[in-house]
Amino acid sequence: MKMTVNFCLLLLCINSFSQTTPFQIVQIMGTGINLGNILSAPYEGNWAAPLTEEYVDNVYRLGFKHVRIPIRFDSQTTPISSVTYTDGFGNYIGSPSNYIVNTTYLDRIEQIINWCLARNLIAIIDVHGDHWFWESFDSSSLYYVTGNDRLAKIDRFKAIWRDISLRFQNKPDTVLFEIMNEPYFSMSAAEVIDINTQILTVIRATNPHRNIIVTGGGLNSYQAPMQLSDTFLQSDNHLIATFHYYQPFSFTSSASANHNDNNWGTTTDINSMLNHFNAVQTWANSKNIAIYLGEFGADNENGFNYSTNTYGTDGGPDVQSRYLYHYHIAKAARDRGFALAVWDAGEQAGKTLYLNSTQNWVNDVRNAVLDASCTNEFFINNANVNCNYDYSWSVDFGTGALGRLYNAKPVDYYLNTPTLNVEVQSSNGNFNNVIVNNEIFTTGIVAGQNYNVSCIAKGDSNQEMKIRVKMVINGSTFFLTSPAYLLSNTFLPFTYNFSIPNNTTSVQVQILCGKQTGNYYFDDFQVVSTLSDEDFDNNDSNFVIYPNPAQKYFQIANLEDVMNVELFSIDGKTIRLKNENNQFFFDTLLNGIYILIIHTNDKIITNKLIIKN
Repeated sequence: MKMTVNFCLLLLCINSFSQTTPFQIVQIMGTGINLGNILSAPYEGNWAAPLTEEYVDNVYRLGFKHVRIPIRFDSQTTPISSVTYTDGFGNYIGSPSNYIVNTTYLDRIEQIINWCLARNLIAIIDVHGDHWFWESFDSSSLYYVTGNDRLAKIDRFKAIWRDISLRFQNKPDTVLFEIMNEPYFSMSAAEVIDINTQILTVIRATNPHRNIIVTGGGLNSYQAPMQLSDTFLQSDNHLIATFHYYQPFSFTSSASANHNDNNWGTTTDINSMLNHFNAVQTWANSKNIAIYLGEFGADNENGFNYSTNTYGTDGGPDVQSRYLYHYHIAKAARDRGFALAVWDAGEQAGKTLYLNSTQNWVNDVRNAVLDASCTNEFFINNANVNCNYDYSWSVDFGTGALGRLYNAKPVDYYLNTPTLNVEVQSSNGNFNNVIVNNEIFTTGIVAGQNYNVSCIAKGDSNQEMKIRVKMVINGSTFFLTSPAYLLSNTFLPFTYNFSIPNNTTSVQVQILCGKQTGNYYFDDFQVVSTLSDEDFDNNDSNFVIYPNPAQKYFQIANLEDVMNVELFSIDGKTIRLKNENNQFFFDTLLNGIYILIIHTNDKIITNKLIIKN
């Protein structure tokens, strides 16, 4: 994950110099995601919500390095039915000039490509949903044709790639072309090589050095690229071979009625997959060609449908197996130097990673693909934020407050790893109008134990934040709150000390940042156990609080050892104490429970609850 600086430098080099090699581009492509079922539908919006720049931005902030954009051109290209491509004698008179891609559609594609380029994301234009073309070679398909009808379809397909190539010829090398998606289900090895060769000729007329992604015909999955001939591979210096991996189908498609293997992850399962990947690697090494795993994935856990929030009737992968499948596939690809892109079909389909309607992720699978590894502290999970902004972290916006919680942009990462970014767009000026929450802990709570909670933080300019610890004590909610910390535009450490009172049943660490608008950045949280009450020589007898309960004032034995005394109300407010001859007056306060914190020689003690009655 700690590759942001090198990655950006490499992108600058690629954008500055042409003729990037396939191995160079595959290296920086790293881990990506398919924007599935969006532009590959007959019309955008049919199968998934239209693509938004926010989705692309979210992909970028999470650390994905590229996007594969499956695109369908059939409904956006001159129909064959409107073209006369034979003469009265049955001779073929058609040509690619008979067809044109809708320029408005190309505008939309270019808009998406520009969103990606603005974020240093590599973008792949993948001609994906045009089964009318590759299935025209399949005698069992309704699209099957021969003779002049076949020639017309080939010319139409050439026209599509002509218009793509013309529109994007001036884009940097970080835009890649993928000629056909999964043609091997309909076309033989020889047919795929023939079409690849013809389309390469079209592309090279305007894009002589762009890297092109290709696969073979006849056999699918990991065997597909191996069907490409040496002659074809040696004909062009900018080819990347691709394969997809959904094996075993009995597991990856187990949400359907025809498949019922809901478990994956045994040694046998993993070794079978590794043998397949080894075969691809051995072949690629022998041909000196870079490899791209363009798709992989498994059905949603137990067949869950995120658009209806219901489980399927035919089962599906169990949660742990789905996680393990994505983790081991991604790891196997990375270990072999393959670029990889997980398949995301959107929330209306069966292999979901991103929910566009709510801007949420299927966190465990996403983190498995990204190889996210996070640390946990005493009372903070995902303390280093490496499992991303929405794993154990959340944000509450009060009345009138607007904003969002997400990963920082890589340029604002701390130590080149994911960092919390709280964007406060509006607030009422109170700290607690924006509250960043970690999880609530109900175990591991030791009464009298002292802790330092710290984080690394920065802001846009002159913003403040507070660290707060929310506790439930004797059934009532209590807050311990730090002083206000002024943030600079560089990362600095901030620490707050707190102790666990008796009868505490839950603890939650929070950040308050609602006073000023702007961007706040937090990372590297730590909770360190320091000294408990038992660490003092005389224990409780050293600092006896009396009377307790009290009506007007309380006193502290051995006051000469005390450096500072703080009193807090149950809602976390600091209370000013009047001290007269070791009598701390609080007679003006309401009856209730209060907490006293005593500071001495950099040690902290939290006394038992003080009760005023």
